[in-house]
Amino acid sequence: MRSMDLFSSGRGAKVSYSLDDVPTLTYHNEQSNRRPIPTSAVKYYENNTYIDWSRESLIVPSSSSFISKKWFTVILSSIIVGYATAFIDLSSVWLNDLRKGICFSKVDTWSLLNPYSTCPADKWHDWSVILFNAKGVVSNIFVNFPIFLLLSFILVIVAAYITIEKDPLIKQSGIPEIKLIISGFNYKISEYLGLKTLFYKIVGLILTVSSGLWLGKEGPLVHVSCCILNILYDLIIGRSFENEAVRRELLSAATATGISVAFNSPIGGVLFVLESMTTFFMPTKIMWNSFVTATVAVIFLTGFKVFTDGQNFLEQDLFQVEFGNFSWLFLEIIPFTTIGVLGGVYGYLFIRFNSFYDNNGFRTRVHQRLASIFGLTGDKWGKYLEIIAVLLITSVLIFPIDVTKLPLNAFLKILFTACPTETVDNSTNFMCSASDGVTCVKLLFIVLQGFFLSSYTFGVELPGGILTPSLVLGATSGRLIGIVSQVVQKKFGTDALATCTERSCIVSPSSYAVIGAASFMTGITKLTMCVVVIMFELTGAVTYVLPIMLAVMISKFVNDGLCNENIYDSWLKNHFNKDGNVTGVPNEGKGTGLVNFTGLTSNTKDKLPDVLVKSVMIPLQKTKCLCLVPSEHFTRNSLYAFINDDCHEGYPLILNYSNPIYLGYVTKHELYARLSNIDDSTAIISLQVEGLPHSALSHQLHYERSISSPILQVDISIEKSMFVVNDLTSVVLTLETFEKMHLNYLIILDSNNRITQSMVGFVDRFVLANIIDSQFSSLNDELAGVMDASEFDIEGNFEDADQDQELLDLHRKRLSIELIT
Repeated sequence: MRSMDLFSSGRGAKVSYSLDDVPTLTYHNEQSNRRPIPTSAVKYYENNTYIDWSRESLIVPSSSSFISKKWFTVILSSIIVGYATAFIDLSSVWLNDLRKGICFSKVDTWSLLNPYSTCPADKWHDWSVILFNAKGVVSNIFVNFPIFLLLSFILVIVAAYITIEKDPLIKQSGIPEIKLIISGFNYKISEYLGLKTLFYKIVGLILTVSSGLWLGKEGPLVHVSCCILNILYDLIIGRSFENEAVRRELLSAATATGISVAFNSPIGGVLFVLESMTTFFMPTKIMWNSFVTATVAVIFLTGFKVFTDGQNFLEQDLFQVEFGNFSWLFLEIIPFTTIGVLGGVYGYLFIRFNSFYDNNGFRTRVHQRLASIFGLTGDKWGKYLEIIAVLLITSVLIFPIDVTKLPLNAFLKILFTACPTETVDNSTNFMCSASDGVTCVKLLFIVLQGFFLSSYTFGVELPGGILTPSLVLGATSGRLIGIVSQVVQKKFGTDALATCTERSCIVSPSSYAVIGAASFMTGITKLTMCVVVIMFELTGAVTYVLPIMLAVMISKFVNDGLCNENIYDSWLKNHFNKDGNVTGVPNEGKGTGLVNFTGLTSNTKDKLPDVLVKSVMIPLQKTKCLCLVPSEHFTRNSLYAFINDDCHEGYPLILNYSNPIYLGYVTKHELYARLSNIDDSTAIISLQVEGLPHSALSHQLHYERSISSPILQVDISIEKSMFVVNDLTSVVLTLETFEKMHLNYLIILDSNNRITQSMVGFVDRFVLANIIDSQFSSLNDELAGVMDASEFDIEGNFEDADQDQELLDLHRKRLSIELIT
């Protein structure tokens, strides 16, 4: 029997191999070598780096004081989120309606949360009536539209000023960045989730949504919720129990809270987190935290809305809930399937158009062109003019149709509602007109202009999300297909197509709108279960759950076949951390580092060739390592120069390049901290590391004795890698190891020299993330690098070639990964 120490210096782990080459791992529990991490220890993480999940999870507090503070924080934040959402809803609706006119009626006859739609028709006054007591087309064009445009212009300019000048971190929805933060990324936590960003996000969101642009508030409410939670975390928990793992555990619950109050869907919010957020924690733990916070937030939001509806205002359910009633025909599967296909295609086209506007310099050229027209210089003016141009086009297109001037969520509600027997509001609902042809033309016009405007607007320097616009476009498309289906039903009039219930015929355009909204939301987000639940909680469409599931499933299949990322992952891939030019900032320009291999579609995984990790690793000679025995002496100035000309967050520590024994990993922050205490800039420095192997320690002592000048010994702390792999490991195994173990880097050892643990390469999560983002296109020519059977030192005379190959595969797997903790 032969054996190999995986730890030197008495660290206690040993692998033994029997005569049949069967490995056995043994571990000697020596009390003297056990140094548990103190629970009070706080590790510093730089921006653009990932936290050490294995370390943070080991020091999660478990005291009763911490638990009580944790639950107090999440419940208090949920209450605040509920009231903040109510304030945003109320303010945005009132400012939006102010562009059209004022309701002169007793408050108890209409809803404060929807004045324009619920105000009695004879009590609503447009601006032309208020100012000139005039009605008609002329006054509508020359009075109402200019005031409508002027007020929209004021709202959007203030929102743009806040975003561009005051806090650029509030732009767009915030869900992609929150996803990164929850996965462990350290993205300007104190700023991005701080009080200043929270204030400007709320103000900017209200103004943007009120302006009438094709942007929603649902996504940004996730950012608002996480800001509130993070502020309370720092005030209540962070002072005595600071832990980055706990912070992200609670941020997951805050994400569910934001979605819950956005759609009034607590269960949907919980499922949204489980489906979309990559997290270290067990799903059951995240589910319970999210369930509590979502429930509390929606309860307080609902309690506030009780006081916003007038005493005489009756809001009926969108659907009549009849359990066990089969209220749709089997032949309707055809239009339901069509809606699902359209949803998948919509998601693909939206992402393609949105990426085209940003990645091909199109938006930059628009900025430059608009600025040159007005004789202005600077990209900042181009951003302002772009927003004004988008607002002008949007206002011109939506003003002629009354319902499109409503807030998007109010328009969505009208799409979900069946045509009443008599008109109860002041606006003309064209969808209930007698002419199906005119109605279809208007719906098609809304879909086309909404698609192009929303795909471009989701990218301007304004806060706003894409969930509500996608729901509106899907509901509009579904309603259009529903009208067509209803016409077909009436035209043929057979028993199979014209079955009616007591209330109405089976084909209901409003139910098709619900199915279309779910399908389009899946197409843009690739989410499934949470979309079905959100639509059910939003509408109460119990009898249409199965058609919604069918359309969502088809939308997901179609969209997966067309593209691999949802809108949020696409934005991260194309924009996040791509434009950095500052040398020395950790991971500048390297992208997100989000290794999400499990979430990829199957056709993407099929593109990955069967190659070894040495095909993707950074070879030793190209890896910037810190040498314990350097070829040139270290001084303070030389070490500063060593760490200042790159964007790495740390360096592998080896003996030297000629004898690359792997010793540990040194962070750049650790080096900076040690060098800042050195006064003599010319003294020769020898790095002192605790627990060195005897062979490395012998080389270092020999190196120090060979130097005649005085030596300054500098103690330095290193990270011990929990896992190392050798160059025979497959790329698939490496990817799954990074994802499942939440690793930040892997040291690649030489498979031919396992005793001394010689380093041959290095891989970090940013290298692998870029490989995933490129869909493995860089590996297509690497099949030649796969190890041949002749390279394995295995003797045997197998008559069955399959048996021979199976043994080779088992041998490779045994050699590929070594657990050393």
